[in-house]
Amino acid sequence: MQKSAQATISDLEAQGLRPILNKVGNAPIEECTVIAVREGTAVKHSWIQRGPTGNVGNLVRYKTAYVDLMCNR
Repeated sequence: MQKSAQATISDLEAQGLRPILNKVGNAPIEECTVIAVREGTAVKHSWIQRGPTGNVGNLVRYKTAYVDLMCNR
């Protein structure tokens, strides 16, 4: 049995991901079917330290996942 769209979204959030929904159709999310889940990107906070070393730092703030939903009635 396939998980509901909301269960899939909740699972991704529990893994520390931020789901980005691609929804086709106008039905409410409770009636949507998950078509695909794809890896997204890491959203980073970058900075350059002033001074002779000019160190560059990157901190991953969060990662995303794309969730494709079919929401036809």
